[in-house]
Amino acid sequence: MIKTKSVAIQCPQCGSTDFEVPDNVQDDDIATCHFCGLEMPLHELREVGLEQAKDVVIPEAKKAIEEALKNIFKRK
Repeated sequence: MIKTKSVAIQCPQCGSTDFEVPDNVQDDDIATCHFCGLEMPLHELREVGLEQAKDVVIPEAKKAIEEALKNIFKRK
């Protein structure tokens, strides 16, 4: 079973997870890291977050699938 329920997007420059975004968020709005001040368009930050989530979830999913298959073949 995959245990990760959420992944916080980390700033690609400093690793902080605290960003400032406008109230009425649009894809072209700028997100600013509270720690280092890095500014990037929100759509780019989402892509960074997606890649970070893949790095966490894919290994967990692979392990869960391997365990499930191992258990299936043990039963036979």
